[in-house]
Amino acid sequence: MKFLKRALVASVAVLALAVGPAVSAEAATMYFNVTKLSASDMVISDSRCKNFNVYLEYKKKNVSSWSVDSEISGEYGSSDANFSNYTSPSNKDRASICPTLDGLGKYRIGPSEVDIDNDYNWDAFTDHTKGYFYVRGKTYASLSSKRSGSTVTLTSSTKYYNPEWGEKRNYNPKVKFQVKSGSKWKTLKTVTAKKGKAVYKAKSKSKRYYRVTFSQVSWATGATSKSVKR
Repeated sequence: MKFLKRALVASVAVLALAVGPAVSAEAATMYFNVTKLSASDMVISDSRCKNFNVYLEYKKKNVSSWSVDSEISGEYGSSDANFSNYTSPSNKDRASICPTLDGLGKYRIGPSEVDIDNDYNWDAFTDHTKGYFYVRGKTYASLSSKRSGSTVTLTSSTKYYNPEWGEKRNYNPKVKFQVKSGSKWKTLKTVTAKKGKAVYKAKSKSKRYYRVTFSQVSWATGATSKSVKR
């Protein structure tokens, strides 16, 4: 995203000062501040590009017209959102990203190129307010089990959707093996998966319900398997 050169802004400022004291006083009170940039988190389960809403909040004084051009930047690529008082609604724009090209993870909104004016003055500057949202690949968890005497062997399988490959691929989160105790789930062991698999051997003479679960990270969702009784 190209930002306007400071030299142009400086020349306009000089012209404003030449008009007179009253105009300069009016110009001195003109301001526009971006106070918030936001967008909702996304979950990716296919390779299509995604359209989404971006929102702007701001404060202004003595500004008759304005426009804000905010950069949206991911791991690999970038796009932008455009707001102005010439559009309706002025504080919302429809943007697009392609996770296949731009990647998963944390996305930044901002900095922004701001243009403002009133009847006496015009200004262009960079506002460094930033907002963030997350684009996460959808994850999947399953659990298989087998019993030998009082030993129950639990094997988890974990995958996530990788938009760059356009398919589900092995995922290695920290998996929590849990057993149902009354109405609650109790964690027996946390194991880091390898090549999408994790194994835990539980001791129990009676049949019980088991499941696996893991938390979300910046680029992948969390997931919980269906329970198995063994």
